[in-house]
Amino acid sequence: MEGNKLTGLNRWLSDFLAPVSAPQWPDEIPHEVDLPLGKLRGSSYDGVNIYRGIPYAQPPVGKRRFAPPVPAQPWKGVKDATQFGPMSYQDGKGNFSEDCLYLNIWSPEASSTAALPVYVFIHGGGYVLGSGSQPLYEGKHLALQGIVVVTLNYRLGTLGFLPSAAAYEEHGTTGNWGLLDMVAALKWVQENIRAFGGDPSRVTVGGESAGSYAVSTLIVSPLARGLFDQAIMQSGSLPNATAVAPENALSLAQAHDKAAHFFDKLGLKDDAKGLAALRELPVYKLLAVSAQSTLQPPQVAGFWPVPDGHVYHADPMETVAKGEINPVRLLAGFNTDEGSLFVPAEATEQHYVSLIESAFGDNAAEVLQRFPVNMEYSAAARMNQLITLGLLRSGVYLYADALARHREVYVYHFDYVDPDLATTGLGVIHGSELKFIFNNLIDADTWNEEAKNIANEMQAAWINFIKHGNPNVPSENQPWQKYDPASPQEMHIAVERKMQPVVDRDDVVFINQRLQRQR
Repeated sequence: MEGNKLTGLNRWLSDFLAPVSAPQWPDEIPHEVDLPLGKLRGSSYDGVNIYRGIPYAQPPVGKRRFAPPVPAQPWKGVKDATQFGPMSYQDGKGNFSEDCLYLNIWSPEASSTAALPVYVFIHGGGYVLGSGSQPLYEGKHLALQGIVVVTLNYRLGTLGFLPSAAAYEEHGTTGNWGLLDMVAALKWVQENIRAFGGDPSRVTVGGESAGSYAVSTLIVSPLARGLFDQAIMQSGSLPNATAVAPENALSLAQAHDKAAHFFDKLGLKDDAKGLAALRELPVYKLLAVSAQSTLQPPQVAGFWPVPDGHVYHADPMETVAKGEINPVRLLAGFNTDEGSLFVPAEATEQHYVSLIESAFGDNAAEVLQRFPVNMEYSAAARMNQLITLGLLRSGVYLYADALARHREVYVYHFDYVDPDLATTGLGVIHGSELKFIFNNLIDADTWNEEAKNIANEMQAAWINFIKHGNPNVPSENQPWQKYDPASPQEMHIAVERKMQPVVDRDDVVFINQRLQRQR
């Protein structure tokens, strides 16, 4: 049984986190498109036009390292768009480069003359892993439903989030280079997506995990206003991004201090001269220092987004509560066992207590009293519960409550175990909904008809939201009701889909109140 558990989990982790790109489809036929920047040669296969590795900004190297992205320059001749672009540097082996600001597009081959809705998906990975070219995010099956799909790479880790004080003096922003990359990609979509059959006035931006954190940040960022009209948040929001890793919940001044320590390790000062020198260093020297802080669930060490007053402001929870947000339609939700992937294999009560003390500080005693380890709940079960609540779930409702004052909001609770993970005992884990939504059944031989039907139903709901701002599908018997803060309900997605009151609403409110106190 233990061997089956590890095999299933390892296979899932390979699909979800491995720094590899989706393969080309066999027998792809060349297909060209004209852009204001120049001509692109992509390919067509099975009813979909595919364009890979399109530069949306100039390479962020040299003086453009640790700086806002610069729009891509026009090119002469025909640029090849049949191969995925390099990924940002990260752990593992892959096609990595600082020159990583590329996006990919899938569009229906035989679309009508009417422009199609656009779905821009931002990958997760804790801001240190992942790319838009992973097989899990292959956009073919979504595009066949009559939308244009865009995935993208952005700068990760130190290259994407070093909050240099000197860079702040230079640009009026710092530490959010990866987020600025996303804004640049959305601007590129506004300027170019018509050439691919897309409608720039009907853009939905979505993401999962850190990608969902990013989407929630874009919702409160003045830089992204007008770049999209709808949002999909899967498992995470900005207020919760640092709940279980409070060492990343830094003020701008604290972030500058952390960056100064990084400079010091390289024998430099965080001033204009030191920043110029840092930009000239070989990337391997930066990565060697960065490698001293690695991904260690449930905490992500290193550099994360910072409230610089330009991309977003100091207190996102207050910003959301005040309704100072881009008023977009929202589809958002979570999985039942988000936290299980981040719980130590041999979790003890001390592990749990340390987690709560780290996340809740002076409020830890209240949290431990409400959620004790006992005969009913083991330390591992409580860690799963509190990581799910605090890191990936409770903030979803803050956004749902705020946005429901302006536009339609729909909330889901995904509660179906991926057949590939059935033997692991981990439940409905973080990221397991992705296969169902993209309908990329990578290990389809292990999926029964029940699982395939749920994948088809979920994809149909997401497609309908992207197209019409409403996840309801005409053939469904159970209507998906709009979220109402006064009487909050969510769609429970399992073998039987049904609307239900928000699970553990009192616990959600309790956690949000304690997290707000911590800020």
